[in-house]
Amino acid sequence: MKITDVQAIPVGIPLGEKLRWGKMAVATKGGILVRVDTDEDVFGLGEAGISAEYYPTVGAIIRRQLLPLLVGKDPRDISALWLLMFDATHMWGRRGVETYAMSGVDIALWDLLGKLSGQPVYRLLGAAKSSVRAYFAPSLKPKRQILEEVLKAVYEDGYKAMKLRIGRDPQEGIGLVSEVRDGINNDAEIMVDANMAYDRYRALEVAGKLRELDVRWFEEPIASHSLTQYAEEHDWLAGRTDLPLAGGESLLTRYEFPHLLAHRTFEVVQPDCTSVGGISEAKRIADMASAWNLNCVPHISCASGTGVSLAAGLHVVLACTNSPYVELDAYGGAGWDGLVRNPLMALDGYLSSNEEPGLGVELDDSVLERFSLLHHHS
Repeated sequence: MKITDVQAIPVGIPLGEKLRWGKMAVATKGGILVRVDTDEDVFGLGEAGISAEYYPTVGAIIRRQLLPLLVGKDPRDISALWLLMFDATHMWGRRGVETYAMSGVDIALWDLLGKLSGQPVYRLLGAAKSSVRAYFAPSLKPKRQILEEVLKAVYEDGYKAMKLRIGRDPQEGIGLVSEVRDGINNDAEIMVDANMAYDRYRALEVAGKLRELDVRWFEEPIASHSLTQYAEEHDWLAGRTDLPLAGGESLLTRYEFPHLLAHRTFEVVQPDCTSVGGISEAKRIADMASAWNLNCVPHISCASGTGVSLAAGLHVVLACTNSPYVELDAYGGAGWDGLVRNPLMALDGYLSSNEEPGLGVELDDSVLERFSLLHHHS
């Protein structure tokens, strides 16, 4: 069996109102689909990076750098192909969009292997469970709106956990968490994501107040611009609060995680399959974390919504004994508007694999004509 083609296809839908998370906002909901074709009429589907907006760079890397390496190779040799891509980009890569590109290919190779073997990916990885608790994650918006969304999620949709975003104004953030806690009592867990909004002292102050509100974890509170700073600042905070910290969504490959694991900086590590190096690398990082009794809850980008990144993260979670939650996009998106035929949906706050071979994501026939963003990226 040989790889015959690798395509990068940006898909999405324009948004009437931007979705915001801390410093990031997107005007398009969607992602970069990666399709790996073979000479045996079976293809694999992946997703590269956390937003369709990276297509001008990620798409070029897939077409011009990775495609020539991969054509003619056996797609079942997933670890060998991962190393081939990693070595070919190491002089100019390791820290950015080339890892996004590799991730999309790796995810597609796992989907392909699942289809060839007739098994869902999580079983090929070594199934640990068949369903997992999902947490609901609203974006930054007016407090009253978030409160309404949270109450519906808990009392109508059955969610038992949620993640609230808080922005640069800590008082406003604490106020939101406090009101949500009053609204739901102890009927659901609350996690808080600051999206690197604070310096270390403000982060420590906020952590103290969140501890009183019985928050499950505090995610990436401190602004950082290098791996050294990221590790040292969060080490400093972890040594001064007993509120568990979470982080790692913007780190790339397993090679950026050892310090954070050995120092137990984060109780919850959060690699993203679409950027860290694919399903292969996210699973390796989860296994590394288990050696320190740490949890791994993969980051799944709410900027995407194609359904592919969610499926990739879910299959990793279902294969790990130390992954107690899966992140679920609160706002649907392309995957829920006809991009895929069988979108993953939470039932009573839990998410399960649909048990289809591979990732279990099947695109609708009209995808390219309805959702392709290629005409925006000449």
